[in-house]
Amino acid sequence: MSAAIGLTQDWSVACAEALAHFQRSLSSPAASMVEASQMSDAECMQRYRQGDAQAFRILYARHREKLHRYALRLAERSAEAEELFQDVWMAVVHGKDRYEPHAPFAAWLFGIAHRRAADRWRALGRHAPDALLKRNEDDAYEQHAALPMHAPENRAQNDALGKALLDAVKALPLPQREAFLMKAEGGLSLEDIAAATGTTRETVRSRLRYAQRKLRDALEPWR
Repeated sequence: MSAAIGLTQDWSVACAEALAHFQRSLSSPAASMVEASQMSDAECMQRYRQGDAQAFRILYARHREKLHRYALRLAERSAEAEELFQDVWMAVVHGKDRYEPHAPFAAWLFGIAHRRAADRWRALGRHAPDALLKRNEDDAYEQHAALPMHAPENRAQNDALGKALLDAVKALPLPQREAFLMKAEGGLSLEDIAAATGTTRETVRSRLRYAQRKLRDALEPWR
């Protein structure tokens, strides 16, 4: 990828340019969008490792919004979130040969995000996501509930409630916030979050439980 590509350039185009030389080396054409969209993440990664840039675009389209929301709500500033988001996708580009399909692609992707965030946090002198590890919580776990955002007449209240929720998520200790966002935004299982963060299933369960309790307390006025 050219060094002239800036952070403001459309990322999907930038990634496509970075992968173009792979596609030129293929003797057979890339899969059609219809065919490729039916492939699993693991199949897309296999195709991408063989030089199919289309497979990468499908992975990017599938996971970009979840990863972007995760980065925005994990980082303290939007510019920092954008850098983290792009850094993660560049790591996918450069590390594609290290991907092993024994774990879901999403867990591998968010694992990269976890490590890159931790590196940035340490470089900035902040707590890395694992710095506040808790291991003594019990096994109770409550899944977060979706916010009701339907009736137009409730728009103002829902907007305020949404802001209150985002503020409450931002106030969570970083390990709890990260686990909550991987679950809420990434849709990862307890096992996948544990793999992504290098912890145990029980640690993830504890973090989610404490995060849920704090969010419920923070939103008590809205009940």
